[in-house]
Amino acid sequence: MSDDALVRQIILNNPELCQLLKIIQQLKLPQGALAAGSLRNTVWSILSQQPVVFKSDIDVVFFDPQSPVERDLELYQQLQQQYPQYHWQVKNEVYMHHYNFANQAPFKSVSDAIGHFVETPTCIGAYLDGDNALQLIAPHGLHDLTHWICRPVPYLRDDADHMAVFKQRIMQKNWQQQYPQLIVEFK
Repeated sequence: MSDDALVRQIILNNPELCQLLKIIQQLKLPQGALAAGSLRNTVWSILSQQPVVFKSDIDVVFFDPQSPVERDLELYQQLQQQYPQYHWQVKNEVYMHHYNFANQAPFKSVSDAIGHFVETPTCIGAYLDGDNALQLIAPHGLHDLTHWICRPVPYLRDDADHMAVFKQRIMQKNWQQQYPQLIVEFK
């Protein structure tokens, strides 16, 4: 089975993830998607035969140059009120290019932003299109995610300051404790 087919199967076989995708679809956000940890952790949990638990943020990303930054908070409050069982995080990626570094060029799309998440297995997004078909966003592919490889995205490999961000996240997240088969590459 291809990496794409495996990830699709994992997502579509998880009713809670499917519900999250429907919630995001109903928001009708430009380029709206579920991204990052909730998808990564679900894949890793299924592959390691561990229960899927949504204990981290549910990352909702979108790309709307016309939307003021305050809209993120409004959407967060709306989601928190309607679905308080989740820890929501809502980000218009138009404004997120300075998150780690002040000199980062503006992102051009949600896919571009997801491609700049810190480590390759986290660079994943999913959404339901107009026909309710699952679409994946994986700027660096899905191989690392499905083969237990965690490495910095290419732009972080440029220098020590960028690599420090990756190293800090690896220490902070401590994924290898929960997923001992994970291989962390510092190159």
